Amino acid sequence: MKQHALYKVRLTVILTSVFFTVAGSFILSSCNDWLDVSPSEQKKKSEMFSKAEGFRNVLTGAYIRMKSNNLYGQEMVCGTVENLAQHWNYSSNTIGSYLNTYNYKATTVENAMTAIYNNLFKVVADVNGLLGDIDNGTLNEDDYNLIKGEALALRAFCHFDVLRLFGPMPSDPGNDRILPYVKEVTNRPNQFLTYEQFTRELANDIDEAETCLKKVDPILKQSIATLNTPSQLTDNFYGYRQMRMNYYAVCAMKARLALWTGNKSQALEYARIVMNATSSDGAKMFRLGTLNDCASGDKVLSCEHIFNLKVTDISSTLGAGTTYQKTQSQLRSQLYETGTTDIRYVNMWNYVYDSYWWTYYNYFVKYVQDDNMPALARNVIPLIRLYEMYLIAMECSSVNEANTLYAEMAAARNAPSVTISTQEQLNELLIKEYNREFYGEGQAFYAYKRMAAEKIYFTNEPGSKDAYVVPLPVQESIYANE
Repeated sequence: MKQHALYKVRLTVILTSVFFTVAGSFILSSCNDWLDVSPSEQKKKSEMFSKAEGFRNVLTGAYIRMKSNNLYGQEMVCGTVENLAQHWNYSSNTIGSYLNTYNYKATTVENAMTAIYNNLFKVVADVNGLLGDIDNGTLNEDDYNLIKGEALALRAFCHFDVLRLFGPMPSDPGNDRILPYVKEVTNRPNQFLTYEQFTRELANDIDEAETCLKKVDPILKQSIATLNTPSQLTDNFYGYRQMRMNYYAVCAMKARLALWTGNKSQALEYARIVMNATSSDGAKMFRLGTLNDCASGDKVLSCEHIFNLKVTDISSTLGAGTTYQKTQSQLRSQLYETGTTDIRYVNMWNYVYDSYWWTYYNYFVKYVQDDNMPALARNVIPLIRLYEMYLIAMECSSVNEANTLYAEMAAARNAPSVTISTQEQLNELLIKEYNREFYGEGQAFYAYKRMAAEKIYFTNEPGSKDAYVVPLPVQESIYANE
């Protein structure tokens, strides 16, 4: 049987995991001692997993890989996926213009999508190498449950984004084999699964991750502040839980997946678990961000972060301040009324006049770094936030409850509330909120696809299967139905 490209990618990464190298320049934070791995440290697999340190290093490497520009360091947050949501303006004959018209046959687009696909599976290969040896008896019970839980959750997280981009419309998934769900290190090509099979594997990984982390995750016993204070920790590997796949991040993933597959009761249940999470002192574990947070320089609203990544070179990619643009008139006509006080418009866009070109520009500045911003907000990219759980709860609740939730959300955003009276109004508001809230976070396109929205803001391109289902990389598509 011919070996397809995913097998080749996986085999390459297996070798990387066996002889694992962690680049010190990608360390999450200077105070995170557990990431201080020598760039020259290379160990054979048998040696790597003979100590707890080896498992910890490989897990850390998976997080580091997620921060690459082809993944959540850029393209899955502000780049490729945001272009699909029509969130940026680009000149003609650029990759942005091709993505804006859903021209998936353009060579630059094919290359970008192939890079995303391959790199997501590289992260999967990293954690699969770890999971293949997790039961070798090396780890104590706490390390076993924490590392296994996080690894399973990362595997699910990456597979779910493969599904959200390359998978079928969830409203009509069909019975064809669509994607591989890669669970082991093997020299055999992976069989493609049907939508039902794939989502079942996703759910199984998330369920097992939840079981593991519920036994040991310190976020269930300590506050975020304590977990982010090195002097309060006896082992830094158990700190900084927002930067890791913690228990509440797994619950949020469970809510996401349940909503995607139409299980609204489960989606609501798990969204509420996150929304109602409290620390040992009874305080909210996560809270909605407000104008005061933005005023302090925290435009990413780190108080809402359930899972984020710290990217030390963010200023050269997401935070340059002039890279990403949308005109003021476009934003006002589609998402915001004139004179709005909504913090997502007032604080996250910079309208400036360029005297050289005699024109105005409207720059997206959510990730621009402020010297006075709180440490927890510096250089971080949110991957799961509390506001999303509120939107899930709105979608899965009665109209009356949705109105109550939205009033709380609007107050936090310093925006006018609205009264929802019909399901159609709710759906329209949800789409608008996914665009307002997750601008520059790579979530709006998935909302369009999940809800099969016929109208996409900022374009005349129709919302359809042709727009929402990204074709598999050429080297993969021929194996889908083997």
